[in-house]
Amino acid sequence: MGSEHDVLAEPSDVLGRISTHTRTTLERLAGRVSEFEDGFAVRTDALPLVWTLNQVRFVGPTTPAAVIAQADRFQDDLPFRHVVVEGDRGASLVDPLAAEGWWVERDVVMAMTRPLDREVDTSGVVELSESQMLGLMRAWLLEEREGITDAGLDQVTQYNRLEGALFNETRLGIVEDETALAVTKLRAGDGIAWVEDVYTIPSARGRGLARSLIAEALSRAWRTRPTFAFIFADDDDWPKHFYSRAGFVPVGHNYAFHRDGG
Repeated sequence: MGSEHDVLAEPSDVLGRISTHTRTTLERLAGRVSEFEDGFAVRTDALPLVWTLNQVRFVGPTTPAAVIAQADRFQDDLPFRHVVVEGDRGASLVDPLAAEGWWVERDVVMAMTRPLDREVDTSGVVELSESQMLGLMRAWLLEEREGITDAGLDQVTQYNRLEGALFNETRLGIVEDETALAVTKLRAGDGIAWVEDVYTIPSARGRGLARSLIAEALSRAWRTRPTFAFIFADDDDWPKHFYSRAGFVPVGHNYAFHRDGG
């Protein structure tokens, strides 16, 4: 066993593989992919309200003007603009785009290469049905995205269904009295394991349910013998500290810029 801070010697190797994985996922789920200098755009006509599947993504250097121009180019018929900039280059765009009415979410990319020498009680963890998972994801959306429409909620729910099927994900959760209280998802392939969508309903928080789910997910992940496992966390909120205690270490950032309206 290694220390809880073990990670690949070169974080760029990890980030490069995660970037490739992300692009492959978007290409498989999205209806259209368009290349441009320093990035690409994806569109999904069937789910036009799902930001992830209708995004402009920069993988190279960019400027505020280029972000706005490419968003207008590829998203001119959408009720929003959504752009993701990979890497710390996105930091220089925050203030200029905020002045133009965009808001930003900075995600920290975290990875680990070895299981921890730490025991966590996972006896309460079970596999959820798809309907249980989708119910929790809808609850999370209603909590996190104020003003989401019924159409938007339905489309994101369908996106969750499609993405889960694509990866044959394992849906882990905590259920009490036939009520699903918490969820996380484990996916694995091509020598990588990743954990997605850790959520606990408000009334069940503070009981360590997420810790149990993460521990079980990682235990199952290492059975697939991945090179590393990764997770995305909001860099401005508590989850990154939670994941750090679970053994993940930061290897980079992604910046998501969003503006409502055409």
